[in-house]
Amino acid sequence: MAAGLFLAALPARGNDAYRDFAELKAAQKEGEDFRITAVNRGSSVTVFAIHAGQIEPGTGEIARILAGDEWNLYLFEGFLGKKSRRLHITAADFDEPAAVALASAAVLAVSVHGERDAGEAVCVGGSDTRLRHRVAESLAEADFAVEEPCRRLPGEEPRNIVNRARRGGVQLELPRSLIRSLLRDRALMEAFRVYLRRAVVKESQP
Repeated sequence: MAAGLFLAALPARGNDAYRDFAELKAAQKEGEDFRITAVNRGSSVTVFAIHAGQIEPGTGEIARILAGDEWNLYLFEGFLGKKSRRLHITAADFDEPAAVALASAAVLAVSVHGERDAGEAVCVGGSDTRLRHRVAESLAEADFAVEEPCRRLPGEEPRNIVNRARRGGVQLELPRSLIRSLLRDRALMEAFRVYLRRAVVKESQP
């Protein structure tokens, strides 16, 4: 696939510059270094991209498409160029108040992350095992390569922002090459959106 978006090397937990959002906020300037978007549409589902902007490029755009006009949306976007990895707070430590509020108000959550290429598979993690299985099966039906459970990045910690929804959530780790493909190929992105939303909607029904 052709080169496109630059994805900064992702820091492991423990290598983050800031332990939590309070530390980040004290050191960085909101509106200049980072931006928060929190849209509560009264939905039972919230979509997160907590490493959007230049931290994990493309994840915010994909989260917006998945949320559409119906689901709640939360974006934390970083704008420090190649130094944007400084704004990375691992999901288990991400405690920005608006994000926590949106997660707590939701029944289910979906979190979109980017990762170093480790093949083409969507690595499906998160604490809601049933949702995880259904999402993986649905994406596989649409011919996406899927790894579930996500062994290298399981995303099962209770404090992970995606797991703070009442039933928990599903964490999607997308390789850089797949992010580029989704954003360049409208038909591919539409298939990803439709099949993922189909799985989540089925699980969100009483």
